[in-house]
Amino acid sequence: MNVIRCLGAAALTLTLVACGGGGGSAGTPTGTSGVAATSTVIVSSDPVLKGVLQDAAGAATSSISASGFTVLNVTLTDPSGKGLSNQVVSAAGDASKVIFPEGNGGLTNAAGVATIKVARASLFATGADALSLTYNYKAGSIAAFPDGSAPPATDKVIARFVGYQLSAANVSLSNLNIGAGQLAAYGTRQVTVQVNINGTAASSAPVQVSFSANCGTVTPATVSTNSQGVAQVSYSAINPTVTNDQGCSGSVVSIVASTVGASPVSGNLSIDLAPATNLLFVDAKPSTIFLTGSGGATQSVVRFRLVNASNAALQGQNVLLELRDLAGGIPKTSFGTIGNVAPITLPTNSSGEVSVPVFSGTVPTNVSVKATLLSNINVTTSSAVLAIASGRAVQSRVSLALGKLAIEGANVDGITTTVTISLADRQGNPVPDGTAVNFVTEGGVMIPPVCTTSNSNCTVSIRSQNPRPLDGRVSILAYAAGEEDFVDLNFDNVYTPGEPFVDLGNAFRDDAARVTNISGTYVDGYFSVPRAGSVACTSVIPGQVNYFGRPTSCDGVWGAADVRQQAIVIFATSAAVISLNSQSSNNLVYSVADGNGNSVSTGSTISVNGTTACVVENGASVVVPNSLEPAAFSASYATSTGGACLGGTPITVRVTSPLGLVSSRSFFVPLTAPTALSVLSGETASLFAQSSRILTVSGGTGPYSVGSSTPAVATVALNGSALTITGVAAGTSTVIVSDAAGTEFRITVTVN
Repeated sequence: MNVIRCLGAAALTLTLVACGGGGGSAGTPTGTSGVAATSTVIVSSDPVLKGVLQDAAGAATSSISASGFTVLNVTLTDPSGKGLSNQVVSAAGDASKVIFPEGNGGLTNAAGVATIKVARASLFATGADALSLTYNYKAGSIAAFPDGSAPPATDKVIARFVGYQLSAANVSLSNLNIGAGQLAAYGTRQVTVQVNINGTAASSAPVQVSFSANCGTVTPATVSTNSQGVAQVSYSAINPTVTNDQGCSGSVVSIVASTVGASPVSGNLSIDLAPATNLLFVDAKPSTIFLTGSGGATQSVVRFRLVNASNAALQGQNVLLELRDLAGGIPKTSFGTIGNVAPITLPTNSSGEVSVPVFSGTVPTNVSVKATLLSNINVTTSSAVLAIASGRAVQSRVSLALGKLAIEGANVDGITTTVTISLADRQGNPVPDGTAVNFVTEGGVMIPPVCTTSNSNCTVSIRSQNPRPLDGRVSILAYAAGEEDFVDLNFDNVYTPGEPFVDLGNAFRDDAARVTNISGTYVDGYFSVPRAGSVACTSVIPGQVNYFGRPTSCDGVWGAADVRQQAIVIFATSAAVISLNSQSSNNLVYSVADGNGNSVSTGSTISVNGTTACVVENGASVVVPNSLEPAAFSASYATSTGGACLGGTPITVRVTSPLGLVSSRSFFVPLTAPTALSVLSGETASLFAQSSRILTVSGGTGPYSVGSSTPAVATVALNGSALTITGVAAGTSTVIVSDAAGTEFRITVTVN
């Protein structure tokens, strides 16, 4: 039998010749019985591509493993089944179902086999599909097939398909390891969990696992399993985004691991309690309290906070509190409950704080509260000083002050200035905030008529309007509830019968007062604060008086009283009266007053001006000071050369009120009697021709004039008081000097 290959379009024809019987030649047909029977078969010359999936044991399979990868063996042979080596084959598939961990291409070995790893795209991908196998044959890339046959003469794409099945994977978590024993406060520990797929460790297919904790921080929050199927993270018992974090101190933390398709697992980790390191004084509100019955606050709340090394508050710790009187001895106050001075133990709250009320007694003093941690007495602190003040204002410590003592209110409505009262108790401590002070005025209006203290003072305003006292001096009375001064002979800070005191009568406003704070005589019709009392005011402290108290209005008993103070404000006229005190050739002293003889408005400006020949050097610009009384001012002036100004030169004073009204007056430099006109050389002078002499003119009344009787002998020139004589030729001439009054002085000049 002969095999004949004919290269045609894509096939070759095999002609099979059978041998005849008899004696015929095997290769030659004889007779009819020797006719050969023939058939034609089309045989491909293309390479042959096949593929098969193998499991981890090497057995053929149609499933792709849920764990790790499955091997795809691709075989490339010639038509006779002999392997083609060093050829690139590739595989492709649905990316939602499969992936190729090491790439989707492979190079065939000597047997024509290429190995490609295939894995699931997702543990939860399911269903059936096919992998597409491809070999791109390039004409001429193979000279001859291993069986000796000729490869195709044109490029070819050889493709085959390998089917596969994906079954659902069973993912589970186990062996959550959070370590043994408690974790130190702010500590860190490794946490692991085992991931299994279909009952075995997820050693080949990474699985993402998420971790969470109800306190603290897990890093990273999501992690993939390693080659043993274990997911590992770090847990820290701190919350970095929380201010003053307690670091999960003293708590039990729940740590949870979870992944898709599996039930979560959890474990509890106990965190040690962070040790307390500091007790902090927070505040005492208010910081000053007042004696019982004083009308002010009599209780303050003192707070402390317990913290650890991270400044985080600690709850549930017992703190010992002790009251201490800074003056020594038994505390004159109480705390916790009224009357108690014994130490108190209190637990810290959720903010790490303890607080205790402190109550005043009947004696002013300064106290503090000491706090100590019972579990560690080295952790201790004391509060700031808490002042216990006597509280009520006393007369000897009342002050009343005005912003401006004189305002332009005699002719204008609506001009204001401030009125501030300052109070203190008999120890010089502030009175309780909110103490009410009343104001009444002889003229204008108080805005408002009542103020309440803050930091022991308060301020109102007086506004100009009718009525206006004829003398322009407006009396203002301020009064507030307080108590009478006394001498504490037994040092108990409480008045004891028999101790000297000032018996204050009913407060009144002295409308005839000329000076602030000086009590005058009560006149019927003056404003008076209506209070009980009808006896003479005789019980006094030496050196103190019944200040602005109406006579026979005392009660003879120490106790509460209106403390009071009076001040005066000037409603000044806009126009100023300018008066001369004294004046010389180089100095002016003058006074400025308003139309009622009081000070002009505070802040008025004064300017003093001379002439171009007489310049004011000092006192040219002045601001009127804050005063009730008119003030005197001075100004000095001189010529440009520093000499005295000529008599009759005007010096003008201008006063400008705050509202811009200008009042002015001129004062003239006084005239002085002139001395006799003379020339320093006397009545004769001699010089040489073509030379000069300079003589000084003095006396008389300037300006001067000069002349020469014989200019051919001598000429003259005058510059101020300097007389220059120049010799022209030998001879004699008379030089005549005259002043403004016509007086002459003659000089005989001889030129040699």
